Amino acid sequence: MANLAIKIIDSTNGGFAENVAIETRKIVEGNWELVSKTRTNLDGFVVLADGEHLENGGYYEVMVFLGAYFTECGYSLPQMKFVDILPLRFGMEDAVEDSEIVLSVTPYGYTVVYT
Repeated sequence: MANLAIKIIDSTNGGFAENVAIETRKIVEGNWELVSKTRTNLDGFVVLADGEHLENGGYYEVMVFLGAYFTECGYSLPQMKFVDILPLRFGMEDAVEDSEIVLSVTPYGYTVVYT
């Protein structure tokens, strides 16, 4: 069974973004259903959804809580963070092989690549 994963790179410090909170949802019968609530590991990596949740494809939302991560890392940030909770919404066909979202972040911007 295929998995959907994410890898987050903190471009400001040149390392992986460890312990970032992430919530993943999928539209099921017209409603957003929680698939997983997790955190990245030491390598900035975590599986967001397994084959069961990727079966038949669909629309997904990945909420990445970057503002809390940047605060925990000690970055000096304004009260109104430019990058705070990052929503990634996308559609996927029925997954037959592993897929990964690679997210490169700073407190003032981000880049997303899907592989």
